[in-house]
Amino acid sequence: MGHPVYLGKLSLYWCYECNVPLLDKRCGKCGKEGKKVHITPPGEVRIGFEGDLKILKAALLRQFGYKLRRNFVLFNRVPHYDRMDEVIIDGQVIGNLRYDISLRDFFFTLRMMGAYMMERELKKGWVLVDHGAVPYLLEGRNLMVPGVLDFSPDIRKGDEVIVLDENRRALAVGIAKMSSEEMEKESRGMAVKIRYNGYGEWIERKEPTIEEVLEANLEHLKRIERRAIEFIKRVKREYGLPMAVSFSGGKDSLVTLLLALESGEDFKTFFLDTGIELPETVEYVSEVEKRYGIKIDRISAGDAFFQALEHFGPPGRDYRWCCKTCKLGPTTRYILENYPRGLLTLIGQRRYESMERMRKGSVWKNEWVPNQISASPIQNWTSLEIWLYILWKRAPTNPWYRRGLTRIGCYLCPSSDLADFKIVGEYFSGIREWQRYLEEYAEKKGIPKEWAKSSWRWRDPPKWAGGIKVHRDKLRVEFQGRGWKTALFNKEIDVERAKNLLVALPPGTWKWEDNLQVDERFEKEARSLLIRSQECVGCGICLGRCPVNALILKNGKIELYEDLCVHCLDCLGKCPVEEF
Repeated sequence: MGHPVYLGKLSLYWCYECNVPLLDKRCGKCGKEGKKVHITPPGEVRIGFEGDLKILKAALLRQFGYKLRRNFVLFNRVPHYDRMDEVIIDGQVIGNLRYDISLRDFFFTLRMMGAYMMERELKKGWVLVDHGAVPYLLEGRNLMVPGVLDFSPDIRKGDEVIVLDENRRALAVGIAKMSSEEMEKESRGMAVKIRYNGYGEWIERKEPTIEEVLEANLEHLKRIERRAIEFIKRVKREYGLPMAVSFSGGKDSLVTLLLALESGEDFKTFFLDTGIELPETVEYVSEVEKRYGIKIDRISAGDAFFQALEHFGPPGRDYRWCCKTCKLGPTTRYILENYPRGLLTLIGQRRYESMERMRKGSVWKNEWVPNQISASPIQNWTSLEIWLYILWKRAPTNPWYRRGLTRIGCYLCPSSDLADFKIVGEYFSGIREWQRYLEEYAEKKGIPKEWAKSSWRWRDPPKWAGGIKVHRDKLRVEFQGRGWKTALFNKEIDVERAKNLLVALPPGTWKWEDNLQVDERFEKEARSLLIRSQECVGCGICLGRCPVNALILKNGKIELYEDLCVHCLDCLGKCPVEEF
């Protein structure tokens, strides 16, 4: 899926003496230098837990009849249209585990190391060739039917297969271009399209324990902990603001919280309940609270999502109004009420998560939350560093990681992969209710029912996701004339609400007789105020921008105290209803 994305240094090494992954070149257990493991960027390597292993083992058993007995497995998330991980065992990439969105299941794509590992225990997915075909296959040619001696009886066209020589040694892997039945009856044609080839050997090694892995990386973990604590102390000193940790219930915010506790600095902790959290995440917040003897403030968005859903329609990856109304709006109000001078918030953000987060740096301001300075002490940490730190500190983790999720968030987040929805659906009925809503929404809007399968996650969905777009009605405001311009609307509006927010314009720049007229110098601002007055969903983001507290939320809508307004127009920062 496109070119590799480098978001930071790729630093995975392996000590083959101790058979452990290394965050540095030198092993902290035996002292020997490890070898670099060649992985696909950005290098989001994680330790596989029960859910990951269950999926991997099921795929290998279904496709190859192979029973994987290893339990220490690393997974490296690689760019793909849905979930795909490089699978690393004993320092070797054995293949890719990917989710097929059309078949709604996980499949394993082979590398040669995976073939060497399984060659002696294959029950399915193999093709045996005669000696005469071997040189051609080693040159990179595809396997033609005349070279086939035997094959497993259950091969379907498109299956992953391992090509064996007459000694049952793996020499190539690829895609079956014929089924078993077709190979049986055909006398010519391509049997297997070869992807990788070459002889090699799988060296069986003793599986490491978590304690051994931690011992090999302990000095590295201590060093990055020390740097992160120094960072926390420095930003606290530089900005001189009250400090808080934003705890989401995920692994990154957990490490951020642990580092803040280690720093000895005073801070508060808050958790934002969007109203569409997984139940176990809410319970986990209480568990962390008790474990570390801290009080975690709960910020509740209530039913903001479902109220705004009626206005915006389902959110999308390129249409993420939900984050603004259910996260940033409540956060703005919380800071305004509790920290009127502003707040320094420690956030578990890392550069390896996305290009946008890499560009932000370690300290940034969010234009949606003007009264907050954000800082990440783990900006340069990799996923493997995060997990080893958690295991080192014996910290409790959100149970959803054990079930196979790689990120924790709202259960219906459009940024989730379809693989995530499959996993969540095994344990949580709410995802099925959301699916029913999407199907009913599609029927009501006259949208093809296929839209509810994948296209709903975008406003402008790619072709591989179905490519079905939804027309969304919105208020449009046009101005005609010169000098004093007259406003024209595409639908009926609430005039009193419009007049209330238009007070924010400088006096004498607008008037409303039979219709609105605006000084052409303030056409842009007038349009913005008009849209906000009619489409407001009550998120409260604009509250934090007003320097004189002239804005309030009343009956779920923004309203202006006309006698307090100083017409500075600072309130006209980003707004979900205008943005989306």
